[in-house]
Amino acid sequence: MTKGGSGATGAAFRLCGDKMRGKSVTLDQLEVTYPNGFTAVQRTNLVVEAGEFFSILGPSGCGKTTILRSVSGFVQPSSGRILIGDQDQTGLGPNTRETALIFQNLALFPLMPVWENVAFGLEARGVSKRDRRAKAEELLHLVALSDQADKKPGELSGGQRQRVAIARALAVDPSVLLLDEPLSALDLKLRQHMRAELRNIQKKTGVTFIYITHDQGEALTMSDRIAVMNAGRIEQVGTADHIYSNPVSAFSASFVGEANQLAGLISAVDGNMAHIDTPHGRFLGQNPKGLSIGEDAILFVRPENVGFEPSKNMVSARVLRRDLEGPFVNLLMATTSGAEMAMYVPNTGEIEAMQGAELQIGFAPQKATILPVGPVARTGQDIAAQ
Repeated sequence: MTKGGSGATGAAFRLCGDKMRGKSVTLDQLEVTYPNGFTAVQRTNLVVEAGEFFSILGPSGCGKTTILRSVSGFVQPSSGRILIGDQDQTGLGPNTRETALIFQNLALFPLMPVWENVAFGLEARGVSKRDRRAKAEELLHLVALSDQADKKPGELSGGQRQRVAIARALAVDPSVLLLDEPLSALDLKLRQHMRAELRNIQKKTGVTFIYITHDQGEALTMSDRIAVMNAGRIEQVGTADHIYSNPVSAFSASFVGEANQLAGLISAVDGNMAHIDTPHGRFLGQNPKGLSIGEDAILFVRPENVGFEPSKNMVSARVLRRDLEGPFVNLLMATTSGAEMAMYVPNTGEIEAMQGAELQIGFAPQKATILPVGPVARTGQDIAAQ
């Protein structure tokens, strides 16, 4: 998996001192087209910084795993280059790259004790059994499994087996750790716990993590930066806060977090703001793409930014459903013209059963974003055709 762990005894104890050396990953005009003619990854330029926790977020089939397998060397690009640090990876196989890959299926050896699973990759590199054991114990300490070294994987919980897989990947001293939806088989509480564990391990080691997921919660909570991907293209790259608050496309706005959508036509422009006329009323919102009068557009507003306070953007709506979600209440409503809108409000005990109630709801123009019409998440269809 890596060429960094060649059996030198000194390298086996690096974690006790300095961090491992994460390296940058550069995709330079990368494109991947399969023999059947399907282009899984459109021409892509991307730089993942050294030591960064970087997530690629997108729906199934968008090309994110193809990128991961291209970086690891299991898929060869049709064109373009991949660089790890300043080294072009063209022609290098998986076993000679400074990467380690963790699949959804952890593929632990059930009859081997945990420490041998962790040290498995070192034996082929000529590392002695004593040094393999020392490195395994060091890494098990890093992932808080020091007392599990002699157990079999079947005696561990799902989260513990996940940490064993991470320790095994780190044993060969990779510069880049590639993770392909490794938490997808875990239950919700364990996934939430493992998010924090992964983030902590990444910060302790300094290894560059590239994490593939379709789960926005994972990406938003763990990542230094995120690339939102759809249909073979990267739509947006940025921090979690920036992508959530400042989406640049209809897909980003609808895939990352929940968002109410109101389609219409730009009727007026005032600086960086615009008016949009919809079947549900005229609304004012931010116009980051500089849309002009007469252009088709979609207004996006997050449910938590919809409320009862008077605003320039008001609409009448009837409560269809009230969902209690612990600390907040989710109200699903329909406007008089039939558009569904969601609103999240704190669970203060003041919002009782309201099904059928007629309400005036609104949102501040600064909290609404107007973007060009395009593919949206969940339907994958152009909203203008609805």
